[in-house]
Amino acid sequence: MQEADENEIIESEIIDLHDIALLLNYERASSEPRFRNSKLREVATHEFDFRGVMIKTPLWTAHKGTKDGFEPDLPSNMLSPQVMSPLARDITQLAPSRLETIYWQARGHDGCFKSVAILQYFLDLYAINPLLRIRLANGREYVTSSSPSSLSIVEYDLLVVKHLTLAVVLPDNQTYITGSSDQPRFRHAVVSFESYPYNGDNETILDMASMQFGETGRGPGRKGKSTFVLESLGDYKKRLLTVASGFEKAKVSSRITPDPNQANEAWMWKVAKKAKERWEKRGEHHWCGHCGRPLANGPGLKRCSRCRQAYYCDEEHQKMAWSSHHKSWCRQV
Repeated sequence: MQEADENEIIESEIIDLHDIALLLNYERASSEPRFRNSKLREVATHEFDFRGVMIKTPLWTAHKGTKDGFEPDLPSNMLSPQVMSPLARDITQLAPSRLETIYWQARGHDGCFKSVAILQYFLDLYAINPLLRIRLANGREYVTSSSPSSLSIVEYDLLVVKHLTLAVVLPDNQTYITGSSDQPRFRHAVVSFESYPYNGDNETILDMASMQFGETGRGPGRKGKSTFVLESLGDYKKRLLTVASGFEKAKVSSRITPDPNQANEAWMWKVAKKAKERWEKRGEHHWCGHCGRPLANGPGLKRCSRCRQAYYCDEEHQKMAWSSHHKSWCRQV
């Protein structure tokens, strides 16, 4: 590893990779153009087939918002208040954690390439490569450079993905499939960071689209509840074997090729800039330590009573963040 010299350390800002991943993922998912202002209509599993996916009644197809509406798309507003038909009865009974999983599964399709590109653009916004503070759930912490010599984009070919997800967006009839049987090799991209000091497991993996594969994608570790994965390479390889029958490292590069769709490129830059703006204002405006959602200041602001430094949407998000990451870093005030 090429260590930053003394002058670079003095001039470079240190940013927390876990927090940046939270912000980037929130801004990406809540404004994803393919699903903008869409509502959950129906859920089918291996036990229950679709009952009404082809029924295009105005109840389902009437759009109540604009594609560039101000309200962000969130798991909490996936269910339309206008939909009270028998068809919707099943989804109104879904637990918040299940809605969250469905939300991320849909937006995870090709989300790995988008999230990698957005992280790229976020780092490009700094005149000097920032240093990255990497905190893992096992309590390990180190600082590394964000220069191309210290991070790389790794693309894996997943062999026979064990989970099939199909998201159908109506009335446009757009279908997004993950893990189809006619895809013996499924490409998935992550960001790899050099570990310092070297301890035998010399890479840390950030996968911001891990929940493309459902609950299996929650991290870190097998009991984590986070909506993305930040863990050692060794742990990540074990995770891939729960997702697919096998995997091969297909490509390593320093950058993702720009999207030929200029509208997509403009959106990804907008997401990166918004996340950077929120990071720079972190002392004034807080976010949920589980989902990255902006939180309003005031007496109702929920925060960790122990360290007073972490904030949450609600008690459920606080519990999920505690088991996934925060318990390793919470310090009594």
